[in-house]
Amino acid sequence: MRINALYVIIKLVERCNLKCSYCYYYTDENAEVYQRATLMPDGLLLDLIGYIREALVSAPVRRVVFGFHGGEPTLAKASRVRAFCEQARQDLEGQVEVGFALQTNGVHMSREWLSLIVEQRMGVGISIDGDRQLHDTHRVDHAGKGSYDRVRHTLDTLLPLERAGHVRVTALTVMGETFDGVAQYRHMVDTLGLNHIKLLFVDRTADMPPGAPVLDKLASDLCDMFDHWLLHDRNRVDVSLFTSTVRALLAVEHGLRGARDRITMGFALLSDGRVRIQDDFMIASDWFWSQQELNVVDTAFKDYVQQPHLQQLVHELIHVPDACQDCEFSDVCAGGEPAHRYTRARGFDNRSVYCDALMRFHRHVQTRLAAGSRALPAALPSTLEAGVA
Repeated sequence: MRINALYVIIKLVERCNLKCSYCYYYTDENAEVYQRATLMPDGLLLDLIGYIREALVSAPVRRVVFGFHGGEPTLAKASRVRAFCEQARQDLEGQVEVGFALQTNGVHMSREWLSLIVEQRMGVGISIDGDRQLHDTHRVDHAGKGSYDRVRHTLDTLLPLERAGHVRVTALTVMGETFDGVAQYRHMVDTLGLNHIKLLFVDRTADMPPGAPVLDKLASDLCDMFDHWLLHDRNRVDVSLFTSTVRALLAVEHGLRGARDRITMGFALLSDGRVRIQDDFMIASDWFWSQQELNVVDTAFKDYVQQPHLQQLVHELIHVPDACQDCEFSDVCAGGEPAHRYTRARGFDNRSVYCDALMRFHRHVQTRLAAGSRALPAALPSTLEAGVA
């Protein structure tokens, strides 16, 4: 195993100014969040830099990205984050390439944060689910008021900075049961002017199958969106699921299978100093909550890497599940997201809960490529960070 990049999710603020209907973080199982400090202490941020500096000695990586997350990270003062960014660059650059990213709900973006984003060339991931009606169904504040208008105002501020080459803005969009594929895609691209979209599946493990009608609708939405993107937008809009699938299919066709032993590893730093596997796996609750208790102050990165849970995840990233070995798309999707494969009985060695929809989508893309639509979008700038997932 070689760590190509390290993604550090910094829980800068452990509270949020929204109360989204499908939030995975503020749940009964994670009620301890209210016992932790609301804001991450400055001293802990400095401890993190030392933790990473020590990690580079035993596990050299090409790139480290610090992702400011929450809760809602923009509730913290930008001046505190600027001091951390400057110190991290001072202490780590020369040993590793350093980058920064911000994941925000977009409700509030101060001038100070905008200046910081430009200064540090941060990638910004912003949560928006489509038009006002759909977005405001799920993403409401603590008074029950929708957030669409405030998020759109933030986008109207950020997108000119993207056009000027200062930032990359990525919409993170949940494909829930009321998501209307092409209509919402067109709203985000044609109305909002977004150029980068990351489509998110609803958080489910393989113990939580959604049923055939939901999977059928999801597959139809993906195929219809792909066709619209391929016909109208493939050279100007990056939909990460679409571009990665096209590239993977073409790589398999030409015998260019990638090396699975090169991985991007991540961890989350909580405001009390604990180092934890990233939030994607919270839905695998019994497994997630049994991981080792580690702290950035009195343990080392090697302790995180060597813990059984992390080693299990590395294995799942490198190896395709047994049930997928004979699948024609095993080298394309590699079994899908590990969290979506989890069951209490068999761990991660299962097909994805979204396998039927993904199978239909991959076959659809394969058919389109076979028909001759092989042009790929131009490469995206590597100096701007993608948004946090």
